Amino acid sequence: MKHFLILCGLIAGISFGAEAQKFGHIDAQALLLNLPERTQAQATIEAEAKGYEAEIIRLQDELRTMYGEYQAKANTWPDAIRAQKETEIQQKDQGLQEFSQTIQLELARMEESLLAPMIQRVSTAIEEVGKEHGFTYIFDSSMGATLYNGGEDVTDLVKTKLGL
Repeated sequence: MKHFLILCGLIAGISFGAEAQKFGHIDAQALLLNLPERTQAQATIEAEAKGYEAEIIRLQDELRTMYGEYQAKANTWPDAIRAQKETEIQQKDQGLQEFSQTIQLELARMEESLLAPMIQRVSTAIEEVGKEHGFTYIFDSSMGATLYNGGEDVTDLVKTKLGL
């Protein structure tokens, strides 16, 4: 009898531990794109890029002017002056390329810093929805790693949590 009670206890423990797992999926990327603050962040980045664009155009115009002068007068200059002008043009071109790369990095950093709070907000909402509705896992289908799409779409639940 004692062994029977132990066996019943083990079976009951196993059956309680074997609860059905609940899976959900969400397209977090689409959710991020629909956040109201995403529009403001994009406008901020575009405004910053526009400011840099004016400087790039100015530098390109300077380079074109230098090159045009070089082409027009190169045949009349002594070799030393021609070599100096070629070096100046190459340095100006290299400076322009470096400036463009620096701008791209700066804009990428800006975008990352503006998106980080939004990503955290969405992640927190997904986690809260998962806990509130008993999901074992919620997969992000925008990451391209969804192996099985049979779970529940939790997008509307997360949108509600975010107030969208």
